[in-house]
Amino acid sequence: MKRHIPTGPFKPIISFKVLAAKLKDLLASSNSIERFQAEQILAILDKTPDLVNGMRDYKVFNSYKEEVAQLMSVLFPSALSGNEIKAAVFPFSNQFFYASKRFLDISKQTTTDIEEVFRKLYQKNENVVNLNPYAIILNQYYGYNVDFERPKHIKLEGVNGRTRTYRVAFNADFITMYPNENAIEITPEILDILLSNADDEEVWQSYFPNDSWTIEGFGILNMIHVTLDDQIDTFKTHLIQPNNKSFKYLLEDIRAIFNIPNLRLGSYKVDHNKIIPPYDKNFEMLTLSSEEIIETSNYACTEMNNLLFDECKPAIIANVENYHKKNNGNRLSKALLERGLKSAALLPISIEGKLSFIIELATPEINQINAINMVKLDSIIPFILSYSKRSVNEFQNEVSAVIQQECTSIHPSVEWRFEEEAARYIYRRNMGESPSFKEIAFKDVYPLYGQVDIVGSSIARNEAIREDLTNQLMQSSALLEARVKHDKLPFYEQLIFQIAKYLKELNENFNASTEQEITIFFENQLYPLFKHIQASKKASKDIDAFLALLEEENKTFYIARKAYDTAVDAINKLFSNFMDKKQKEAQQMFPHYFEKYKTDGLEHNMYVGQSIVKHLTYHDTVLYNLRLWQLQVTCEMEAMYYQQQKDFPLPLEVASLILAYDIPITIQYRIDEKHFDVDGAYNVRYEMIKKRIDKAHIKGTNERLTQPHKLCVVFSSTAIEREYLAYFEFLKSKNYIGEHIEILELEELQGASGIKALRAELNPNLQKVSDVFTVKDLQAV
Repeated sequence: MKRHIPTGPFKPIISFKVLAAKLKDLLASSNSIERFQAEQILAILDKTPDLVNGMRDYKVFNSYKEEVAQLMSVLFPSALSGNEIKAAVFPFSNQFFYASKRFLDISKQTTTDIEEVFRKLYQKNENVVNLNPYAIILNQYYGYNVDFERPKHIKLEGVNGRTRTYRVAFNADFITMYPNENAIEITPEILDILLSNADDEEVWQSYFPNDSWTIEGFGILNMIHVTLDDQIDTFKTHLIQPNNKSFKYLLEDIRAIFNIPNLRLGSYKVDHNKIIPPYDKNFEMLTLSSEEIIETSNYACTEMNNLLFDECKPAIIANVENYHKKNNGNRLSKALLERGLKSAALLPISIEGKLSFIIELATPEINQINAINMVKLDSIIPFILSYSKRSVNEFQNEVSAVIQQECTSIHPSVEWRFEEEAARYIYRRNMGESPSFKEIAFKDVYPLYGQVDIVGSSIARNEAIREDLTNQLMQSSALLEARVKHDKLPFYEQLIFQIAKYLKELNENFNASTEQEITIFFENQLYPLFKHIQASKKASKDIDAFLALLEEENKTFYIARKAYDTAVDAINKLFSNFMDKKQKEAQQMFPHYFEKYKTDGLEHNMYVGQSIVKHLTYHDTVLYNLRLWQLQVTCEMEAMYYQQQKDFPLPLEVASLILAYDIPITIQYRIDEKHFDVDGAYNVRYEMIKKRIDKAHIKGTNERLTQPHKLCVVFSSTAIEREYLAYFEFLKSKNYIGEHIEILELEELQGASGIKALRAELNPNLQKVSDVFTVKDLQAV
């Protein structure tokens, strides 16, 4: 080990001058003990003037070894020597000349060169400036308030292989620095240059030449054992920066924090009253079998279950064998003992007030985990909570991504089931498997179907098309006739003749093929001709005006059809917005699956049943309330339209229809088609009836069932007939429908027979109630 005083910008002198000055001040102290100590030390310094005047030769200094030890007694009390970790060092040096007993013990028990560690602490390599002495000059001598402080830690590897961490602080109270003849005045401008080049040794040397400053006195290094703090910081770092090896790091961190090399770490999720495996394959379950799912009430003894799942407080079992005997054995104690684990701690982790999962710590020795060493958890639990919250959010985002990828958007009422399947998918994938997203089905649900349809929409659309084509052809003919008057052009006359034939066909036998023929005729003959005339700039203002009327993409008139499409779109938006608003009320009654379709009007499907919900209990009253809600909303929606009908571009009529089906069915989400559909041949009957009833006629007549201003409900059982008759009577009492209620038989439908319907006049001027009708209202009438 080298023993020399370094040279360079600073001229170091070993001296006790500053100590002597401080002790002389204490001679005037009112504290007799302070005065006594000062007198004793000053007496020694009076006999050794070299120690006060200072020296640069280590050998000379070493000749005063006994006196130095006596001087240091005031700074290194013997009573504290076994506890304090500190050493006195030469100025501008990493070499210590006096140390406490504990410092010396640590230096003997480490395989690390402490002096080399100190050198690297202040100067990591030869090209990096040691700013410590400069800080003393700039702040103490010049009075600049420059912050050079930074946490300084060293790691010492013990002979037992364990690494301990210490925080180091340098005390410069007994050092003074003053400029020599060749010193350069450090002005604020120079300070700016220095601070802008903190790691450039040449810049600092240019303003601090060799021997330009004298550094006199000695320094004191203080060390504090912070291995636990360092381990916690490392643990925090691994939490913040997870990677493929994060679990291994976390496990080693926790083992180091508790100083238990064979400690085991596990975890499981808690979802309401169920315990399920973790989604991360790295986490094993120490107290449950792999992939086991149980009720929380079956986990352990009642006291332990209440502590964990109700109070969300940590549970510590220092002696698992005693716990097992005391409680006559239970699932928890048996699982631990089967794995050879004799002490354990279970830590509930709550995310936003909801118990999310349990962390398991366990060891093979009795009392190795106990209430005393678990106090260390107080330091790391906040970071575990933060990490857990982020992990849950990240997992939820991953679940949502899988759902979005596999299923597109999902109605909130059934989202929980997709989240379960997505979680299973991710778990299997994390276990190294190649999972597929299973199709999701809901069994024994009751369907509710309804529509408010635009009456004669196909006729109205065809009429709009016929009107646009007629106007387009008539104006085209007029443009050609205007040019034939001036020039006899046989081709123009032939086109006029063809247009006349198409106009006659539009009036007498318009169909889809007619529309297609006229469109092709215009695209191939008339439009290119008009563009040619327009390009020639020969009296083409009338053609310019005509071409400006054409719809840009299809090059056809879009006037009557635009009025129709605008009206239909406005009606659909009106119905859709109204239904969305009312659906919020219905979902509050009881969660159910809901979907709507914009056609020429609005259709909706609802499915309700126990399988739709996760944590609620379904009762048939829910179905009755939703059926009554559907009737109420249908009446209000059609009445709302007729009250606003005058504001629409076309005076279209609408008709309402509801299918009441009392047989539960199964619906299944079709992954490839991204939507729900009925499942099974038996359930297809429902879909067949639903698709055909809007075109159904009353038996023995040509009269369509659906009529404007009338509410229709289709059914096939006597029980439904009685139920809906009661609803109709109730709606009649609320002035939603008229007095006369029809009970009608419908014509035979393909795949279904015995279909009947209830029909009643709707009141277009009904006064909407502020609340949703329920069965209680029905009973009160």
